[in-house]
Amino acid sequence: MRIRCGLFATSLLALAWGYQLLLFRHAPDVFNSDLEDLSYGWYVPLFSLYVLWSERRSVAASAGEPSWLGLVFAVPFAFAGFLGARGAQVRLEMVGFIGCLIGLTWTYFGVGTARRTLFPALFLLFCLPLHTYLDLVTVHLRLFAVSVAHTVLNGCGVDVVRNGTMLTSPTGSFAVDVADPCSGIRSLFAMMTLTAGYAYFTQPTWLRRGLLFALSMPIAVVGNIFRIFSIVAVAAFASHGFATGFYHDYSGYVVFLVATALMVAVGGLITKAAERKAAEGGERCEGS
Repeated sequence: MRIRCGLFATSLLALAWGYQLLLFRHAPDVFNSDLEDLSYGWYVPLFSLYVLWSERRSVAASAGEPSWLGLVFAVPFAFAGFLGARGAQVRLEMVGFIGCLIGLTWTYFGVGTARRTLFPALFLLFCLPLHTYLDLVTVHLRLFAVSVAHTVLNGCGVDVVRNGTMLTSPTGSFAVDVADPCSGIRSLFAMMTLTAGYAYFTQPTWLRRGLLFALSMPIAVVGNIFRIFSIVAVAAFASHGFATGFYHDYSGYVVFLVATALMVAVGGLITKAAERKAAEGGERCEGS
């Protein structure tokens, strides 16, 4: 086993050398890019390492016989990473790197360990820069958020006129344009990343984890709609400059905290519902 671990460590070093452009240049550039806004990407690999460390005993216990199937699995990903590096396609590089990690683990320690470490490996996919890649989704998110915010504002008695992605006052006292950065796609990915990690440690089954993860999407969308609603409301009742300046810059943090609290609350409801169902099932078994 020590020899295998040594060879595995050597292979990881070789992998890091082969992907040095991705690890030390391309990925940091993406994380620091204002266009992608993937600043949370720095924490994704740290969380994956934390998962591996916290479950190191079960990972070690899952080690089995080496398998050449893992190497076969890794080869096409290595080729994809090579093409990504040659063509400066960061997304292809990242997918290739993650696939090689899974394949090497499978090769040296068997399919059991590969399965046991699959989540922290796939969690790295949240580093993929998809914000600028999903322009079509971004446009629809903007239109949907503006439409709902417009309806709610009018329902609350705030007279607002909608023109595309712009919400304006009939008197011309304010005009709030929901631009691309305010579409909610960035907060959506950040919330999905946070929820995936939270669900993994708080929900014991993959069904419950998947349910909580799926619910993170509407939670993020609702949070962005509320932010747009609040910005327009502040512009209408207070100051247009304050609403589109200071409040706009810092309201996102507050809304994200509220969305996080909602995520925790929804996770608690899922846990209670599962416990209630289990208790009812136990009572039926006792009654029969």
